[in-house]
Amino acid sequence: MSLDLLKRLTRGFRSAPEASSASTWSRPAHLDRGDLGEARLAVDHRAQGIALWENHGTLWTLPVGAVSAPALRRTPFGAGTTPRLAINHEGRGLAVWLADLGEERQILGKTLGSSENQEHVVFRTPGWVRKLQVAVDRRGNALVVWLHEKVGRIEVMVQSFDTRGEAWEKGPTILGLASDPAASPQLAVNHREHAMVVWEARDSLFDGLLASHHWPKDRIWSDRPMPVVTHASRHHQVAMDDHGNAVALWVHAPYGQRSILEASFFDVVAGEWREPTTLAKAQEISLPRLVMNGSGEALAAWCQRESGEGSHLLARAFQNGGWESGAACLDRSRGRSHDYAIGLDSDGRAGALVVQHGKDGDQVVLLTRLGAWSKPKVMAECREGACSSPRIAVSPQGMSLLWMQGTGSEKALVAVGSH
Repeated sequence: MSLDLLKRLTRGFRSAPEASSASTWSRPAHLDRGDLGEARLAVDHRAQGIALWENHGTLWTLPVGAVSAPALRRTPFGAGTTPRLAINHEGRGLAVWLADLGEERQILGKTLGSSENQEHVVFRTPGWVRKLQVAVDRRGNALVVWLHEKVGRIEVMVQSFDTRGEAWEKGPTILGLASDPAASPQLAVNHREHAMVVWEARDSLFDGLLASHHWPKDRIWSDRPMPVVTHASRHHQVAMDDHGNAVALWVHAPYGQRSILEASFFDVVAGEWREPTTLAKAQEISLPRLVMNGSGEALAAWCQRESGEGSHLLARAFQNGGWESGAACLDRSRGRSHDYAIGLDSDGRAGALVVQHGKDGDQVVLLTRLGAWSKPKVMAECREGACSSPRIAVSPQGMSLLWMQGTGSEKALVAVGSH
């Protein structure tokens, strides 16, 4: 990336002097070590929550947050892989995960923050389950979305959990057919029980993104998916505010041309998606992320690279119904960004937890934003092995961070919290 391009991208942004240093941070805690799989993190509005992870086919959990005691021991949660986790502002939520029983695959679920603590078989199939996701509303009602692949047919499925009867829906709803088993459906839910699922679809008549909407009053999904964009799109993301407005983000990469990062706004009053806005163009765009809070503020982030140059991590904010005029480059003076996570709280404070490769090893770096991006704060250095799987949860009362460092049997899961 040329210096002139960086100047244009970052015009209008000035780094605040160590904004993250105003918080009090706990000492890094090693939650587990060994053959670790995926890990997830979620907190409520008090910055209290849980970490959920897999170690060699067993799921474990531990409370996280500003007042969680460092001496707390991890607790076994169940057998399986691919944990997913969602918690609302009041601390109620749901965990789901996958388990194999011989030739059968299962989705299992367990409620959090309620009297019901038994795992439930949400779905079972001799086929394949991919791209599992979960989200909850203010009452703790939940939606679970996944791709079901069986005999060449790839279905986008959704199933609901209702707290009023502590009951799961009898069976999943098929929203539509996806074009590819790697094409992840994306789920967005707000605290007023509105929801939508966006997925990639491609056939002889259509190539683009489709959205299906959930109407909470009738507890039904729209009978006909709505087009979001009508050209090839990948790596899409979607998020929703508490009014039911939504933002979708995706990469459009025409063959032999520069990649384009595009976004569209769904106006709930008009009931339609606006024409796409171009956020960035580059030789290569990857790892798009999107978060949105209840008041309608959103943050998009992505990595982009030009031919013969390194990749850079950029971010751009959405406020008052429109995108800011410029993007902020979050890694101008450091190594190449390998992976990252972003979060946004109800007050508009954002955080980015970034794993960066440098000549002296990996670093885990935190940047925060409230009006302007802070200077980076190094949370960990890995001179041997590697850092991976960053997770961040942001609330008005603090942040919780999670990452892995090391390799093989020496891989460790590390947590840090602030208040």
